[in-house]
Amino acid sequence: MELQQIIDRYQIAFNTIYRNVNTTIKEHVHDDITTDQFSILQHIYRQGASTSTEIANTFGVGKSAVTALVNRLYEKNLIIRERDQKDRRIVYLSLTEKGTELVKQTEVEIYRYISEKLSYFSESDVDAFLNALEKLASLMEK
Repeated sequence: MELQQIIDRYQIAFNTIYRNVNTTIKEHVHDDITTDQFSILQHIYRQGASTSTEIANTFGVGKSAVTALVNRLYEKNLIIRERDQKDRRIVYLSLTEKGTELVKQTEVEIYRYISEKLSYFSESDVDAFLNALEKLASLMEK
């Protein structure tokens, strides 16, 4: 198989999964939250208070893109901003109670949705897929 075909197949599959997860979030959880916004909320939920710079580095995007997403999440009362007491230039982002509940509710729906789809595969197929994906991710990090 040609490299172009491999990359095209990967991109089509990735975009299809991304689009369907986004649709699941909109239909079952919150019609005003995107997958990117949810990813930021989930990151803060799992890592604790984070700065925009940390988030930008984690997701490999520009700080201005994160700032725009954070502003929307702040306007929706899903995150709070807290300045560092020692260095007022540093702003930590934390989840509000509403943000925490949204992450928990969204994870339940996403896990339900993906679990339903994974039921069509054997455990060894899922394991082989995840191992290959993790290997690709590791190679891309180098």
